[in-house]
Amino acid sequence: MYAVEFETDITSRYLEIKDYDKLANKHAKVIILVEDDSGDTQKAGGSLEEFERIKAKRKHLPAVDKNIDVDAIANEANRDIF
Repeated sequence: MYAVEFETDITSRYLEIKDYDKLANKHAKVIILVEDDSGDTQKAGGSLEEFERIKAKRKHLPAVDKNIDVDAIANEANRDIF
């Protein structure tokens, strides 16, 4: 698998893919990363108190076996969804 990476200004709901003919009818995982200037990411979990609150809330959940391959499970889920 190889990566197709590009930067663009979003001006409509559609994005043009260069070299579409080479990519047509192939499986692809599309990832869009956008810089967030609003500061919401700081509010979401930038404090130690928030982190401790989340840990306390999850404390009752069962422990996860260290031998479980989380990446393999995520990849399998991605294949099922996409």
